Amino acid sequence: MKRCPKSGKIIDASDGLSRRGFLGGAAASGLIAGWMGCGRADTGAQRVAVNRGGSGAPGPFSGRVIEIGHAGAVSEGRRDPVVVKAMIEQGMSQLVPEAETPVDAWRYFFQKGDRVGIKVVPVGKSPKNWVNPNYEGPVVDLKRPGSVSSYEVVHEIVSGLASAGVALSDILVFERYRNEIIQAGYLAMLPDGVHWEGSSVAFDQTQLEIDGQVRGERKLKNVAGYDRDVYRELAICQPETIHHPDDDRRFRSHLSKIVTQKVDKIINIPVLKDHRTGGVTLALKNMSHGMVNNVARSHINGIQTTPSGESDEGTLNHCQTFIPAAASLGPTREKCVLQILDGLVGTYEGGPGAWNSSFATWEYNSLLFATDPVALDRVGWEIIDAKRALHGWPSVARMGLDSETGFVPPQSDLAGRRSSESFHIRQPQHIPLAGILGMGVFDRSKIEHQRIEMA
Repeated sequence: MKRCPKSGKIIDASDGLSRRGFLGGAAASGLIAGWMGCGRADTGAQRVAVNRGGSGAPGPFSGRVIEIGHAGAVSEGRRDPVVVKAMIEQGMSQLVPEAETPVDAWRYFFQKGDRVGIKVVPVGKSPKNWVNPNYEGPVVDLKRPGSVSSYEVVHEIVSGLASAGVALSDILVFERYRNEIIQAGYLAMLPDGVHWEGSSVAFDQTQLEIDGQVRGERKLKNVAGYDRDVYRELAICQPETIHHPDDDRRFRSHLSKIVTQKVDKIINIPVLKDHRTGGVTLALKNMSHGMVNNVARSHINGIQTTPSGESDEGTLNHCQTFIPAAASLGPTREKCVLQILDGLVGTYEGGPGAWNSSFATWEYNSLLFATDPVALDRVGWEIIDAKRALHGWPSVARMGLDSETGFVPPQSDLAGRRSSESFHIRQPQHIPLAGILGMGVFDRSKIEHQRIEMA
């Protein structure tokens, strides 16, 4: 252990590897290298602060998932802030067994001087109308934003952090894309003093610019960029029409500077959602695709040519291995100390966004709390499959172009629409693979899922 001369914080470099060494420890590195042919990655471990209450995923409560339900949490898309506050207080108190009060629970994880990031999910918003991607304002009804990390949840997390002594100026709300934060309405609801940033400006095909800006355009504020020295290298890249074969950056996904330099701990707020590539998009996918660049290479869209000369659309989906490889980056795994899955308004089909023709949401009225992202994702996956079954849809692991092409259940409320499958395979294999990496518990018999229904 040693102390940072600038911040005074204790630094943990005990699990750090040398520059160009693998991340996540020797065992995890060997597994990922075996799967993906990883070349090298940098730890940035010299900047990782010690966390009270755990040392990263799966954290102190391995295999433990607390679900708090309340029938009055959401009505016609509107969240009730009073109910949400009560749910979060109950969930935090139940997650930390020794906590006598919600404040005790917050102080178990956070303390004065901590710089805390809150990772939100704006994808799944219900846009009022189509706008230019660079539009600098909300595109949602702020009272009914859709299947996103709820404003009310963010507010109560900020309040909980403040109760633990964390200064508002040390809280950073973030997402991968700057324009998504703005368009999903988060700027309109953030408490004064809380900062916000995107890792990059907006989606683009190449996703290789290390500063997160758009080359050739004016530089925008609130864009953190990516850490040149902390990345995961995988033998996956876009076709030559997007990634030039002489550009070695195409094999690397760099971690956001928000994670490596700007925060000490992260609260992850995924949303309960089905997903066209990952099968489901919950805690682990938010820790991977939400925090690194060059993610489009994990699910390559577009027309591919088969050996017979026929065109074949959407064949290359590598999310099942990309997600655990990216989520297990040392700083990400170390700093994501708390997972709060927003299941107030979930997506059971057509996720992650409203652009998919079969996009369908429901008011599940629950919040789930964990430090273990694998156990949380396993439980969330079950919840989504159960809802799909009620509407006649196959489980997410049975979807994809190879298995259920064009399937729409006859009793579905989406009758007359085709399913919006884009890839041949979209099974959520990333969840058990992350378990193999030691990031959490996948074995259902070893997961303690405690559901509490509030009056």
